[in-house]
Amino acid sequence: MEPIDDNERLMFRLIYYVKRLTDKWAVLRLPEMTAVDFNVTFLPYFMNIGNTGISNHELVNKIKVTKQGVSKTVKELENLGLAYTGKDENDARSIMIYLTEDGKALYAAVKKMADELSQEYIKLVGAKKYDSFIDTLIKIASFHEGLDQS
Repeated sequence: MEPIDDNERLMFRLIYYVKRLTDKWAVLRLPEMTAVDFNVTFLPYFMNIGNTGISNHELVNKIKVTKQGVSKTVKELENLGLAYTGKDENDARSIMIYLTEDGKALYAAVKKMADELSQEYIKLVGAKKYDSFIDTLIKIASFHEGLDQS
C-alpha cells in the first residue's frame, strides 16, 4: 500500500478536524439545553456516567484519563448540580458517580442532539455507509485499546 500523499486524506488531520467541528457544533447547541456553564470537554465524562451511573475506576478506564482528571471534572459536574458521588453499595472502597435529575434531563437532551446529528450524517452519506463508518471507528478504537499497555 502506497503512503497517502494527499493532505486532505491524512488521517490525523481529519480526525482532529472532525473533532473540532463536532465540538463547535455542540458548543453552539449546548446553551439551548442548559442554563449551567456546561463545557463541551465535560461530554465524554458526562455521557459515560449516563442514567445508571458508573464507578470512578470504570470512568477512568472508559475515557482513558487519569484518576485526578476524572475527579476534577466530576467535581465540576457536582458544582453545576449535574452529578453526585457516593459509596458503591457492593464495594465500599469504590466511589460511584451518578447524574442528578437535572443531569439526567441534560443527558437526554444531549443524546437527542447526538441522534439528530447522526440523522444528518445518514442523510449525507446514507445509512449503510454511516453504519459502516461507526463500525470502523469501533474497530479502530478497539485496535488502539489493544495496543494500550498503560
